[in-house]
Amino acid sequence: FYFFFFSVLFSTFFVFFPQAIGVFTLSGDVGRRKSELKSARVVIKDFEKLKNDLKESSQKVESYEKKLPVEQEIPALLENLSNMAKDSNIKIVGIVPAMSYFKDDKSVKKSQIYREIPILITAKSGYHEFGSFLTSLENTDRFMKVADISIKANKASPKKHDVELMVCTYVLLAENK
Repeated sequence: FYFFFFSVLFSTFFVFFPQAIGVFTLSGDVGRRKSELKSARVVIKDFEKLKNDLKESSQKVESYEKKLPVEQEIPALLENLSNMAKDSNIKIVGIVPAMSYFKDDKSVKKSQIYREIPILITAKSGYHEFGSFLTSLENTDRFMKVADISIKANKASPKKHDVELMVCTYVLLAENK
């Protein structure tokens, strides 16, 4: 009987309790690891969302850079305006950036990212052709706005009007590129 009692007591203290303590320790460790795994999954999910957001933002920046040319692209922009006018059957008499563009850079604040450039377009056009040209301006992939329009009758050609149009475009300043 004593042998049985001592063997039960021995196995309880030296086998069962260490095993039970090990199980409790491991179950606490498993719970902590499950919590860490759950947190890691949330971080991974957020990371994937951040990667997608970064990709979308990069595409938007690229798109805006295309819509906001740098100052060196002004001649190409003027030629593009001339081609849009030609496509609309408008005869361009003159197309020049307004003189305010050529003033010194003191008017440009250091914090400015872009500069507005007014472009004066003088043309001869019919009413419907001019509307087609305005539609082309509206649908261009550059940021532009029509600031002023002046249409006068031409006595020499009643179907062609004298048109003056002030179109403002915006350029990205070189130090921001």
